Amino acid sequence: MPIPWPKRIRDTGQLTVFNDAGVWADSVDAAMKTFNSLPFSVQLVAEEKETSANIVVLLANGPQTYTHEGTTAQTGAKFKFDELHGQTSLFQSSRRNEMLFAVTFLPGKVPNPTHGQKEVIIVHEFIHASGGMGNDEHDSIGIFVGYMQTADGGMIEYLHDEGAQPMPPIRVGPRTLTKMQTVWPGVQRPMHHSARGTIRVA
Repeated sequence: MPIPWPKRIRDTGQLTVFNDAGVWADSVDAAMKTFNSLPFSVQLVAEEKETSANIVVLLANGPQTYTHEGTTAQTGAKFKFDELHGQTSLFQSSRRNEMLFAVTFLPGKVPNPTHGQKEVIIVHEFIHASGGMGNDEHDSIGIFVGYMQTADGGMIEYLHDEGAQPMPPIRVGPRTLTKMQTVWPGVQRPMHHSARGTIRVA
């Protein structure tokens, strides 16, 4: 099940993002704008101070760790630094069913990824982070499917419907929308196209 952020954060309708993604940084900024155009009741806001961010985005050129308030996340054994995918580690309260923090690792050795491909990967990871959703929450269609392939400078579901076009533009599957509405309740906008915590890796 998705893990909600604390009520005090949900009431703001915002999550802050510290962008430390190196050569992917411009694509992270663009993906934030794309995410904010989707029919979710949460907006991503740039944060200049790393220690104040809800989500930190990093570029991983090799095995990497990140420690937040005494709890450490690391790139998993299956994380490939030269393949188009990402990993988001979710820091969950050990006392409550609440999110505390998220860190997203992006692959730093992918040869010549397009802006569109990077955008798809990053938006997918932002859904993991903002919705507190692990791999078992993946959809069967749209941006939050578990497996995608490259196509025409973008990416498309590995098992896609006939006539489906590569993303971007981003499309959101109904399962994803429902789960995001669960953790971020509110009026949906129309779509135009620590030692205290434990970690789940998505």
